[in-house]
Amino acid sequence: MGSIVFFIVWAALLHGLFLAILYMFSKKNRIFANKLLGLFLLAIILEAITAIWPYHTIGSYDIDAYFSLPDVVIFIPILFFHFVLEKLGNTHSYRNFLGIHYSLATVIGAVTFVNIYLFFFKDSSLTKMFGVETVYWAHFGVKLLGFLVTVYTFSIAAWEIRQFKKLVRNEFSDFSLLQMNWLMNFIYFLVPVILLWGIALFTVVFVPKYADVFDVPLFCLIGVFLYYLSYQAYLHPNLFDKLPKSILGTKNLEVGQLSKNLQKPQLSPDNIEALMMENKFFLKKDLTLHSFAEAIHMSPRKISDSLNRSFGKNFNEWVNDFRIQKARELIENDTENKLSIEGVGMESGFNSRSALYYAFKKKLGCSPGEFRKNSSKTPTP
Repeated sequence: MGSIVFFIVWAALLHGLFLAILYMFSKKNRIFANKLLGLFLLAIILEAITAIWPYHTIGSYDIDAYFSLPDVVIFIPILFFHFVLEKLGNTHSYRNFLGIHYSLATVIGAVTFVNIYLFFFKDSSLTKMFGVETVYWAHFGVKLLGFLVTVYTFSIAAWEIRQFKKLVRNEFSDFSLLQMNWLMNFIYFLVPVILLWGIALFTVVFVPKYADVFDVPLFCLIGVFLYYLSYQAYLHPNLFDKLPKSILGTKNLEVGQLSKNLQKPQLSPDNIEALMMENKFFLKKDLTLHSFAEAIHMSPRKISDSLNRSFGKNFNEWVNDFRIQKARELIENDTENKLSIEGVGMESGFNSRSALYYAFKKKLGCSPGEFRKNSSKTPTP
């Protein structure tokens, strides 16, 4: 490995170590998902170090031998998968899968301690006991298993993210919940790493003399990913955030209690829109399709079908159109700029400043601040 590339990779690993510590011990948002992300980074760093560490022995202990250092390759996809599930609030669906693979990864990692015991107390090693070829292919089997688990978990993680966004669009009004592209981008960004890893495993079996060719580009990609992760953390502060309780399936009964006396109107798009405007349900930051349906005494499925058929919109988009209109009115009427942008967001039903900005950018092509400047330049008739 060239000296410049070597320096860049090690700098990236140190940067990744800093990120791991930050995610695991940040006092701002002490949530389990952040700890999982930190452990995921630590696993990547440890796996990289075992591959590119420039020294061959520690004392007389051979660290180049197979299983002489903890093998954490299976921890990497499981920790990432667990992190994604925690961010989506769906860990319970895969609890058994996670438990089995955490146990398997722990057992494989513990093989190193068996090797250390044999070295210090029996003057032996796994290689001496079972032979070089047997240990080599056992080690290769662990790498292959790690690769297969990675392909499976990353595929399922991508599917879960798409399902989550579909759920939010159809049933939740919190616009900030749709800002999950950074999470999918992590998967997209790691796809080349996974492909290169698969090619490297293929060459081990069929073209052994080229097996080491992929080490440099593989760890360079990992280094770039670590920098990319840091950049995304800077762009998306909600990477640290915990999901609101409403996304976990609890119904908001408060909205329904506000409208117990509503008469049951005949279902039509005009009725739905009029009820939304009249009762200002869109100002409820945690409004869901189910709570809205309960409030107006209509079936959630019929409301959803009606919105899609008549307006070509899902529930999230439809509700946030009302919020954007309310925010526009607040900004246009606030000629003396007494309301802050955060205040505008809170007054119009948005759950956060970032949700307000994201909605304005998507709907109007500008930020709330830019909209305010443009409004102030428009002469009053």
